[in-house]
Amino acid sequence: MKKVYVEGYGCVLNSADTEIIKNALREEGFEIVDELDRADIAVINTCVVRLETENRMIYRINELKNLGKDVVVAGCLPKALKEKVKGFLHIYPREAHKAGKILKTYIKSGKRVEGLEDDKSLHKKLNYINSSLITPLPICEGCLGHCTYCIVKIARGNLISYPREKIVKKAEELIKKGTKCIFITAQDTACYGFDRNDNLANLLNDLCSIEGDFIMRVGMMHAKNVEEIIDELIEVYKTDKVGKFLHLPLQSGDDEILKKMRRGYTVDEFKEIVNEFRKKVKNLCFTTDIIVGFPGETEEQFENTLNILKELKPDYIHGAKYSQRKGTEAAKMKQVDTKIRKQRSEILDKLRRELSYLNNKKYIGKKLKTLILEEGKGYTENFKVVKFEGGSIGNFKKVKIVDAKTFGLVGKII
Repeated sequence: MKKVYVEGYGCVLNSADTEIIKNALREEGFEIVDELDRADIAVINTCVVRLETENRMIYRINELKNLGKDVVVAGCLPKALKEKVKGFLHIYPREAHKAGKILKTYIKSGKRVEGLEDDKSLHKKLNYINSSLITPLPICEGCLGHCTYCIVKIARGNLISYPREKIVKKAEELIKKGTKCIFITAQDTACYGFDRNDNLANLLNDLCSIEGDFIMRVGMMHAKNVEEIIDELIEVYKTDKVGKFLHLPLQSGDDEILKKMRRGYTVDEFKEIVNEFRKKVKNLCFTTDIIVGFPGETEEQFENTLNILKELKPDYIHGAKYSQRKGTEAAKMKQVDTKIRKQRSEILDKLRRELSYLNNKKYIGKKLKTLILEEGKGYTENFKVVKFEGGSIGNFKKVKIVDAKTFGLVGKII
């Protein structure tokens, strides 16, 4: 059977899909190789969240083609912007677990199998996830949002939550096989279960009941959906097996821009959620996302964003210049000059570094339960990266924090 090289880009959810694709190919007899020069076929699992990323993906696809490889384009790019990758075999996000069947049929017949995006069997993607020290665990596909700037919605569609019992069963299997850290992942983890009379708090409670020494990091959550389940969610966040990590994108600190983005919450509502979590969850690591230069953003509106960030002081800020994405509503709006976007991005970057360092300094002298990822490096109980001397991979140890860096901590194993 042919040798296949697979490379993936993008978010944690896409990383999970990359592994699913590899295992689906193995199931159909393909040999997965780690070296590109040994491969007959190259599969690239793409990300398309930003224009720069899209350009990078297209450059890489052409690079692989020019190396004489048969190229298969998987992931968000072919689903959202099919015309950009004409002439290549496509595997869409909801078909990752059927990658082997798609490629095998294509090789035999020269035709692509259609009609494989079956929402009812999507949870079968879980069967193609293998255990590792840190394992991404998807809990749903798509989302309930209608953000005006988002191309990922076009690529991944509306919410389809996996059955709770299937996720719990998979988690049990992973933990038995040695997983110590589960990354609960989705486009929006907070809307999990809203399509099946269930919710994220119920799922996390069931996962916490699994025996074993492990920790979970809950992935990105949309604030408007957190509001629906905040009390139950905070309760489960207090348990030992849920990491004290809250990834809650603000995107803008101005209500008018939030409305244009169609985010579904106000700045005050967002602040209430963060403050409630901080009040009740000890050592919370709060991470947020900000888009600067959204269409129509004035200098005053940008300043509003900076002021809210100074008030909330996130542990980490993922900052991004607004990127015009084809097929989205925001792409048709009046755009902010690229030079202004760049300037605002530089200002934001300076602030995020200052705030990150200020937050990290607060941990000096604290003792935190830490998962050792490799010799001299680990994740604390709130998913800050800490460096130290020694340590045995896969063990949990108490680490005393002795110093702080801009984007990490320095500690000593107790």
